[in-house]
Parts: sequence; C-alpha cells; structure tokens
Amino acid sequence: MKRNIYVFWGLVITTLISALDANVMQTASPTIVKQLGGMELFAWIFVVYMLASTVTVPLYGKLSDMYGRKRLLITSVALFTIGSILCGIAHSMIELVIYRGIQGLGAGGMIPLSLIIVGDLYTIEKRGRIQAVFSSIWAISSIIGPVMGSFFVEALTWRWIFFINIPIGIATILCLIPYQEKSEFKKTYIDYKGFFLFGISITLLLLSTNVKNPIWYLIISIIGLLVFVLVERKETYPFLPVTLFKNKGILTTNLFMLFYCLSFFGTSNFIPLYLQEGSHMSIYKSGLILLSIALGWMFGSTPAGKWILRFGYKNLFIIGSFITALTGLALFLFIKELSYFPLFMILTVQGFSFGLLFAVGTIASQEFAEANIKGLSTSLQMFLRNIGTSIGVMVMGLIINHAVTIAEGMQNVFLYAFILSLVTVLLSFWIPSKTASYRENEG
Repeated sequence: MKRNIYVFWGLVITTLISALDANVMQTASPTIVKQLGGMELFAWIFVVYMLASTVTVPLYGKLSDMYGRKRLLITSVALFTIGSILCGIAHSMIELVIYRGIQGLGAGGMIPLSLIIVGDLYTIEKRGRIQAVFSSIWAISSIIGPVMGSFFVEALTWRWIFFINIPIGIATILCLIPYQEKSEFKKTYIDYKGFFLFGISITLLLLSTNVKNPIWYLIISIIGLLVFVLVERKETYPFLPVTLFKNKGILTTNLFMLFYCLSFFGTSNFIPLYLQEGSHMSIYKSGLILLSIALGWMFGSTPAGKWILRFGYKNLFIIGSFITALTGLALFLFIKELSYFPLFMILTVQGFSFGLLFAVGTIASQEFAEANIKGLSTSLQMFLRNIGTSIGVMVMGLIINHAVTIAEGMQNVFLYAFILSLVTVLLSFWIPSKTASYRENEG
C-alpha cells in the first residue's frame, strides 16, 4: 500500500510536468523567438510537439500491454526529460523545433500510461477521485503556468522553463521505481507497417488543422486511413485489432468521446479571447473564467466511480450529454447578453458534465476492454479525444475568423457545438449500461 502512495505521487508529478509545459510555453515562446530568431518557425514549436505527442499515444498503449506500464512510463518520462535538456541548450529555432519533437515523443506516453496505471491500481469507486486530482492539476497549472513563464523569462532566462523539468522528471522516475506490476504481459508481434500508415495519415490530418490550405492534407490523410484499414484486415497481429471495434462498449464510448470533443470541449480556448476582444476585459480576469470549468470538472469527476456502480454507464452518458447540450444552448442564445457571473455559473455546470463524462469515458475504456488490450483501449480513447479537440478547435477558429464581429463569431461557435452535441445525446442511448464483469459481480 505504501508503494502505491509513491506511485500515486509519481503519476501526479507526471501530470504536473505535462500541464506546466503547455501553459509555460505559451507565455515564454515570444521571448524565445526574439532571442533565437526564425519567426517563420514560431508555430512549429507547438505543432511538432502536438504531432509527436498525439500520434504516439496508441503505440504506447499497445506496447504497455506487451511490456508493462512501469517500464514504458519511465521511458517516456526519461525521453521527455532528455528532450527538455536539449531544448534548454538549443541555439537556433531549427534545433528547438527538433528537440520539441523529442519532448513530444516522451509526452505521448505520460498521460495515457498514467491513466492506465490508475486503472490497474485502483477500484472503479476510487478512480473518479484520482482523475479529479489530475484535473485540478491542469486547472492550477493554467493559472500558475503563465506566471512561472513570466518569472523565468524576466528573472532568469527562458531556458529554465525546460531545465525545471530535470528535477521533476528525476523525482517522477524515483517514485515509480517501487511500483510492482501484478498483471502478466504477453509479448506479441508489432505491426510497424500498420503503425507507419496510421502515423503518417494522422500526422497529415493534424497538419491540416495548422496550414492555410488544408484540403490536400485532408484528402491524402483519408486515403491513407482507408489503406490502413485494408492492410490491417489482412494482418494476423494488427496494430489496431478489429476485435477492439467489435466490442460494443468500446466502439460506442469512443465514438461518443470523439464527437464530444469535436463539439463543446474546444470552446474554452476561445472564451477568454471573446471576453478580451468583445468585452475589453483584462487578460487576468478573462483567464480566470476558466476556473469555472475546472471547479465544475472536479465536482463531476470525483463521484463518477460510485455513480457508475449505482446508475450504470449509459445513464451517466445520457445525463452528461443532456447537461452539455442544454448549457450549450443557453450559451448560444444568450452569450451576447451574459455578464461575467452568469457566464461563470453556466460554464461551471458545463464543466461538471465535462468532468463526469471524461471520468466515466476513461473508466469505460478500461472496464469494457479485455485485460490484454486494456492499455490499447485506454490510449485509443485519449488519442480520439486529442483528434476531436484538434479538429474542433480548427473549425471554431475558422468560424470566428469569418464572422463580422467576435461576438457573432462566438455565437456561431456555440451553434456549431450545440448541433454536434445533439449527436452525442443520440450516441449516449447506444452505450451499454454495464460491463460483463460488472454484471457478474452484481449477480
């Protein structure tokens, strides 16, 4: 039990590294570009990290089912730390972009493997509370991250935003060393050909969200995914087993989370911008509005495990999707008239549904899957969330850019999100209520 406490803190620190990196970089990146030059590569500091950390998520999940979670998580943290050291000593933007890619390769395993270990260590009842802790870390980091970024840039040097990861990475690895895995892991053949096809196709898909003329990227990525499906059907040991999608629980929850992230999850990226541009609000006050989502998230995710045992997956997905749709409708109808406090309250309620559904979705991805593919199932859902959020944010950005005013653009964004949220409401009725093991335990 004492070992589990160390492991828990190792997972907390892992989450902290990922959360801080995302928020600190946003503040420090303009200064980095001024010192290193290469403004034309500015966006690639973020793009290459996103690509590397997203495409590798399913691979980490697959490998964790074969070699164990502990070994893979230590490897990913070590890779992230090495990437951080290299970023800290970079002398040009080209070097920094390459090293950010190495960082991203490590980051791709940190969060999914942490959640997989949580699924291995803790009961359903406890997992909601653990995920609430992780969510609060992201919320706190969104506030202290920019402050830390400003401090390092002004008081020290921007290089410390990377060097600070060294002691944190070492502490994480030390906490994970006592962890002893009880599950047996079976080594099988890895379909690298399938992973290559999948990786290239998804990379092009993600690049389409960050280029001016995305149509060819989209076309080639869709063709690549079709080829991937055809190739995988003939493989004895496919990278993504077809049996994974024959499982109704996994298929429906993954589809649900994909559309859920396509709809409202990305709107939080634009709300501070709307308040700054549309209401001339300060950067600090407009950023604090996101605390509402974090607060609601904690209340929604903490009891999720207990509610699953009491109400079942299906009912919680239905309730959560209805809450999201109703709050989304209110935002669409009244966003131009809402003052700060009513907006804060609506976003808190919506944050509750975010926390509930993300916690239930993660637990479902683990409990619906067989033991030998639990890692792949968990990482696949996280991967689809990232894809849905990336594409959703791209669409929302296009909607805002084509609007006459920021207020009209934000209203159109909420309309887009509300329409897609109706799809999640329909999908929620298709999700099974319980897993097979859950039924056996009740019987």
